[in-house]
Amino acid sequence: MKKVFLFALSGIILLFISSIYFYVFNPKWIDQKINWSEKETTHGIELRYDYFDGEKKIPIQARKGDEIKVNYNYGGKGGIEVALRGPKGKYVEWQSKGTVLSVKAETDGEYHFVIKGNKMENGYIKVDWIVE
Repeated sequence: MKKVFLFALSGIILLFISSIYFYVFNPKWIDQKINWSEKETTHGIELRYDYFDGEKKIPIQARKGDEIKVNYNYGGKGGIEVALRGPKGKYVEWQSKGTVLSVKAETDGEYHFVIKGNKMENGYIKVDWIVE
């Protein structure tokens, strides 16, 4: 009986500490998107938000030898970081000219244009891509 009580008590304490951790530290692996909307087209997407702190992955299909060109624009407050991941999840190096990124696909598969928002407020992100 005593062991069951101690086990239940330790579970309640662990739950309490976890709740405080999430409330105080707000870990980065939890996306926060407030008033988030997505408008997709064949080769693009437009995101609008009141608040964005997290990550958005945009899938792009390509075959070996294709050139992937991604153009992005954004507005609002806060920071943004962009990256491109290959089919195996590894980051891919690209060439950039302003907000246009380009890379030659090394393998067939689904690439991901990754947008990381850092406390972005009242803004938009528009992404268009071409695979040639």
